[in-house]
Amino acid sequence: MAIELTHTWLLVEDMPRAVGFYRDTLGLSVVSDLGQYVELQANESFLLSLFERSAMEQGEPGITISPVSGQHAAIVFTVAALDDYCAELRAKGVVFESDEADHPEWGIRTAFLRDPDGALLCLHHNIAVVE
Repeated sequence: MAIELTHTWLLVEDMPRAVGFYRDTLGLSVVSDLGQYVELQANESFLLSLFERSAMEQGEPGITISPVSGQHAAIVFTVAALDDYCAELRAKGVVFESDEADHPEWGIRTAFLRDPDGALLCLHHNIAVVE
């Protein structure tokens, strides 16, 4: 049996704030809004789903859902024109964890920021690697 990754559930504390960030600031489209669970189209085959932490706890009382302590993951988005997109986000008041930087060893240019709940996001685009 094949397994396919279709979406990620990102546990959030404040749904309106999280939706505002991912929809209005980053520009993702809302596909489904069930109030405490919202799906956003990350690309044609992947959804980023926002799930209120308290709703997940209520729905699955046997699973311990605690706030993350320390960095365990990053959500990574590719953008065509990284510097231009970062400039647009800065104009919307977004503060970055790091400025845009080339990483020829990885073949990408990156910029890092955090969402309203502190999740680390990486924005990147491919760069030409000179050997």
